[in-house]
Amino acid sequence: MKPFALLLAAAIGLSSLMPAALAENAVSFERSYVTHDWGQIHVLTSQPEVPDNPVPLVCFAPNPYSGNYYRLFMEALGSDRTMLALDYPGIGQSDNYPGELDMGTLAEIMADSLTSLGWGPDGGGPVDLCGYHTGTMLATELAVTHPELVRRIVLMGIPYYDAAGRQERFDRLGQVKPWPDSFAAVAQDWIFAVEMRNDKVSLERAYGNYLESAGAWQGKARIYGAVFQYPAEERAPLLTQPTLVLNPHGNLKEPSRAFAEMIDGATLIELPDLKYGIFDASPDVLASHARPFLNQR
Repeated sequence: MKPFALLLAAAIGLSSLMPAALAENAVSFERSYVTHDWGQIHVLTSQPEVPDNPVPLVCFAPNPYSGNYYRLFMEALGSDRTMLALDYPGIGQSDNYPGELDMGTLAEIMADSLTSLGWGPDGGGPVDLCGYHTGTMLATELAVTHPELVRRIVLMGIPYYDAAGRQERFDRLGQVKPWPDSFAAVAQDWIFAVEMRNDKVSLERAYGNYLESAGAWQGKARIYGAVFQYPAEERAPLLTQPTLVLNPHGNLKEPSRAFAEMIDGATLIELPDLKYGIFDASPDVLASHARPFLNQR
């Protein structure tokens, strides 16, 4: 087991670290596309009224949701920095990728997209990454394969399982299914997004999440396939960037701890009061932990 820094923190109380001036800065949003030879990747970008941090934060969402999943978090953390959220191929408003999709291919697509947007060693410099669920594996692979592009990493809710656990989930979630011909087929999407939502998540947000999940009926299987075929235990020890793991106490609490232990020098912050729907229910809490880490020069 490699050594890593462990910090225990409550889910509340650090929001006071954010200067009032930053909290008052308005954040504006715009949508754009990056064109590849196979199709387009959709990008949601937020810009602060008064930029203060030159390094943007790039967010990778949990499958099967688009970058809009991060919108409230972008409002909370983006008061002093540019933030970007890119949709995966076949998810949200991005085109389907015609070839096989594994995590390496996804990382290359995102690296090419960020380069096209003007970031990287030949552009505006490196970026910081934030990943949640699916996004943690993509952030890891992107940082390993393109270290010159990535400065710091924030990971939350890491779906790390051993080979047997990955295979079971791949068999259950990673197979592309025919398009549904009845509501019963998408009922679980409704139950998970709407009926089982955190009581702090608005019905409007929950309904939007349901529509994205149902709309990604075939695309999400391909992304799950990439996640649950990814040899995370081989890749995580290769990370060299400073890494912060925020650990809500949902069903990925233990997998997240195990993943953090494999990253040399990672910082783990426990968030026992946060469990589900955290980016809708407590974006300010997440921002209060991420900001001091990302603001280090």
